[in-house]
Amino acid sequence: MNISAIVMASGFSKRMGDNKLKLEVKGKRMFEYTVDLLDSLDFSEKILITNDEDIKKYAEGKLKVYDNEKADIGKSESIRIGVENSGNVDGYMFFVCDQPFVSEETVRKIVDKFYQDELITFPMYGKKRGAPMIFPKFFKDRLLSLKEDEGGVVLINEENSQKVDIESEMEHIDIDTREQYEKIR
Repeated sequence: MNISAIVMASGFSKRMGDNKLKLEVKGKRMFEYTVDLLDSLDFSEKILITNDEDIKKYAEGKLKVYDNEKADIGKSESIRIGVENSGNVDGYMFFVCDQPFVSEETVRKIVDKFYQDELITFPMYGKKRGAPMIFPKFFKDRLLSLKEDEGGVVLINEENSQKVDIESEMEHIDIDTREQYEKIR
């Protein structure tokens, strides 16, 4: 897969209070699920952007790790670091760590669909768009021009994107609050 897999792990977990990515979920810290998932897949590049020392230590040797010294700027800074440190790839696949149950099968389905049409490709869980998402290489400049807490979703429209329907409700779980965490831990 000539795709750069980019893990964005620089958030501040404002709604959670703690660094939610380091909370334990079913025996593993939340971020470990995403790092381990990428370690098991054959991407041409595997990049992690973080501002946390524990996450860096765990990912070293598995992924290329980049420090996000300006995480307070917002998502756009992690996107910029990931894209700028990617080589000549067909696309950029962005992963988040607060959806710990995304499967290899789902990632492969998204990649397969992407290579059919080379559009922005994302999973749909019912009526809700999720992660990971792939952006074709021709979106590079637009990804680099995002500001503050803008994410790639602002670039999506009906003509430039396609969805992959995912049936597993577990994979869609996005942990943003203490209440959501307590339900699944």
